[in-house]
Amino acid sequence: MTGGADVVVVADFEGASSPRFELHCFLFLAAWMTHHGASRAWPLHLACVGEPPQSVRRTADRVGAEVTVHRPLVINTKRTSNKLRGFEVIPRTSRLLLLDADTLVLKDLAPLADLVGDGIGVGVATVNHFPETTWRQIYQATGVAHPGPTGTCWCVEEALAAHRGLSPAQAAMCRRMPPYFHSGVVMVPWRLGLGARWRRHLEQIAPLFAGPEPLESWGRAGVGDEHALATTVEGLRQEGATVVPIPWAFHTRPLLLRTGVQPWTDVVVFHYHRALKPYAGSVRDLSSLFRRARAGRAAGNPIPARDLAAFGEFYTFLEELLQGTLRDVRG
Repeated sequence: MTGGADVVVVADFEGASSPRFELHCFLFLAAWMTHHGASRAWPLHLACVGEPPQSVRRTADRVGAEVTVHRPLVINTKRTSNKLRGFEVIPRTSRLLLLDADTLVLKDLAPLADLVGDGIGVGVATVNHFPETTWRQIYQATGVAHPGPTGTCWCVEEALAAHRGLSPAQAAMCRRMPPYFHSGVVMVPWRLGLGARWRRHLEQIAPLFAGPEPLESWGRAGVGDEHALATTVEGLRQEGATVVPIPWAFHTRPLLLRTGVQPWTDVVVFHYHRALKPYAGSVRDLSSLFRRARAGRAAGNPIPARDLAAFGEFYTFLEELLQGTLRDVRG
C-alpha cells in the first residue's frame, strides 16, 4: 500500500475537560505546522465531542483540518469511549491514523506508513493489568481464541520495569501477557472495520468489570478500552491481517525519555500526557508555567528538577511553539 492516511484526533469539549482539550488541540495543530515531509499533505480531521470553541475552529481552519461534531459515547460507566468517534469521519484515503489529542507530530509520518503498509500498526502497552485467568475470560466474552502469552509490553525490559517500580510478581505478569497495545497511536486500513469491532468488543467486555464481583485486575484497568483493542487486533490477526509493532520513535511516551531509552532528537510522535498534565491544563496555564520557569524557583516554578532533566527539550519545544507558531496560528 502506498500513499498517506487520514490523521484523526478526537477532542472532548463536553464539560470540565474542555480547557484541557483546547490546549491539546492548539499544541497538536501548531506542531503539525512545524513538521516537514510528505505527511504534511495527509488529510487532517478533528473529531470533536461537543461543539468546539471558535478559537479551535479558527485554528483548525488555518491548518486545513476538517472539524466534525459528535455525541459522547459511554460504554464503560466510569469513563467515556469517545476515541471510537474518530472512526466516524469520512475517509479520504485508504488508511486511518488515530492519534490521542495529547500527542505531537514532530517529524514526517511517511516512514510509518511504509512500515505498516496494509497491516495494523499498534504500539505495545506499558504494563499488563490482568492475570491469565482474566485475559481468558475477556477473550471468551468476545469469541476470539486466546492466543497465549507473548510478553508484548514495555516492562518486559528490565530497565523499564525497574523504573516503573514493578514488583517481581507484576514483572512476571507482564511476561505472561497476551498481545496488548496502547491506543494512543493506531494505524489501520479503513476496510478492516477495526472501529466497529473495537466498539462491539468493548460492549462485550465492559460488563465483566461492572458487576458486584468484577474480574481481577491490577489498578483501574477494567474501565479502559485497551483490553478491547487487544482482542480486536488479535481477532483480525487470526483472520489473516498483519499486525506491525510501531517503533518507539512513533509513539514515545514520557517513561522512554525519562529512562533515556528514546532520545528526544529521534522522536517522531510524542505522547506527552504525564510530562505536562500535572503542570498545565489550559493555554493560560502553559503561558504562566513558562513565565514562572524562567523566573526560577523563587517565583514558584512547579516543575521539579527531575522532570526538567528528563523533559527539558520537550518544554523548550513547547515554549517555542507558544512564542512562535501557536501565536501566529491563533492570531
